[in-house]
Amino acid sequence: MSLGDKIKELREEKRISIRGLGRLTEVSGMHISNLEKNKVNASPELVTKIAEALDADPDELLHLAERVDPEVVDVIQKNPQSVPSFLRAAKNLTPEEWSQMQSYLDQMKKKPKAKKRGK
Repeated sequence: MSLGDKIKELREEKRISIRGLGRLTEVSGMHISNLEKNKVNASPELVTKIAEALDADPDELLHLAERVDPEVVDVIQKNPQSVPSFLRAAKNLTPEEWSQMQSYLDQMKKKPKAKKRGK
C-alpha cells in the first residue's frame, strides 16, 4: 500500500473531506489530493501532521513515505558514535529479541526522568 492510499483510507474512515484534512494540516486540499494520488511527496513534518489529524501511527505513515521522523534524525545527530554501534549490534536480532528490546525500551520511556543537579 502506498502512502497516498493509506491517507485516503484513513481520511475516509474518519469521514474527513480532502479540504477538511487540508485545513487540519495547514495545506491546500489540492495538495492532499495530489498526495493521495501519489503525485507529490510529503515532508516528514507534513506526514506527522497528517498522522496526528487522522489519529494514525506516524511511524507507519513515515515508513510508507520512505521518510525518517525528524526526532529520529535528531537522536542520530546527537549520538553519532552510539547509534551506528547500536544498529550493528542489533542487526542480527531474532524477532523475539526485537520484541524483548521493544518491551524494554517501552519500560524505559515510562520511568520518571532523574532531575539534574543544580537546576
